[in-house]
Amino acid sequence: MAHHAGSYTHFRFPMKSTLISITFIVASAVPGVTLAWLLMSSLGLQGTLLALATVFAAMVFSVLIFAGWIAVGRALGLVKAKAKVKT
Repeated sequence: MAHHAGSYTHFRFPMKSTLISITFIVASAVPGVTLAWLLMSSLGLQGTLLALATVFAAMVFSVLIFAGWIAVGRALGLVKAKAKVKT
């Protein structure tokens, strides 16, 4: 299967790449938001400040969790190390 310039198929099985991406995003967002909310609540934040701090922390935690899932995917051979673009 040829890769075209600008192609975003990092997965070994391109037909499943959208489903895998959505699964990784949800599997990163849910624990990221939960962890952020628990942490910010334990600091005693409330109301709008709690919401804003939780959103910011959730983005950070979710990105870190997503990076971990990508590392696991690469280790299992589900995700390619780099997308090759032919010129």
